[in-house]
Amino acid sequence: MYIGRKSGFVGMVALMILGMVMGYSYTLLTEMFQDEERIGNDKVQINKAGSLSDSFEPLAAVELPHITSRETTFIFERVYNACGHNSITYRYATAQEAGLSQEQVEEMYSSWDIKEFSPSIVWLCEKVDGYCTNHYIIGEKDGSVALYRPREDGQDVYLIYQTDIDIAFLGADVQERIREGWVVDSLEQLELLMESWDS
Repeated sequence: MYIGRKSGFVGMVALMILGMVMGYSYTLLTEMFQDEERIGNDKVQINKAGSLSDSFEPLAAVELPHITSRETTFIFERVYNACGHNSITYRYATAQEAGLSQEQVEEMYSSWDIKEFSPSIVWLCEKVDGYCTNHYIIGEKDGSVALYRPREDGQDVYLIYQTDIDIAFLGADVQERIREGWVVDSLEQLELLMESWDS
C-alpha cells in the first residue's frame, strides 16, 4: 500500500509540473500573438492618420554623379582614316584623371569623342587622318630611299632606316611614288621592294 501511495504521489507531482509547463507555454504564446496584433493595430492607426502608406513604395533613387577614380579604366580608341584600321589601348586612370566628371574629361581630351562614361570605364575615340603604326612609308632622304613609320597619333612619321639606294637610279614612276610617300602594309612587302631595287 505504501508503494501505491508513493506512485500516486509521484503521478500527482508529474501532473502538476505538466500543468505548469502547459500554462506557461499558453501564456507565452498568448502574449506573443497579442503583441503582434497590437503592432498591427498601431500600424493601421498610423496608416489611417496618413503618416505611412499601406504599401512599401520604392524610394526615388538618388543619382550620384559619375566621376572617375584610380580604378577607372581609360580606353583610347584611334580610328585611322587613311588605312581604315583602328587601335585600342587601355590603362587605369592617372592621378590627374581621378575624380573627374564627364565634362572635365571632355575638357582634358578635347580632340577625343566620349563613347562611354561611367565610374568604371571611360572610352575615348579619336579619328585620325593618317596611317596606323602597322604600315611602312617609303620616302626620300638626302637623295636615298628611306624607310619611315607613322607615329601613333597618325600626324607624323619618323625615320627608321636610311638605305644606300640612290633614288636617281630608279624608274620615274617609282621615284614619283617614293617622293609622295609610298605606303606598304607589311615588312615582307617592304623587303621585296627593297630587294628588287637593290639588284
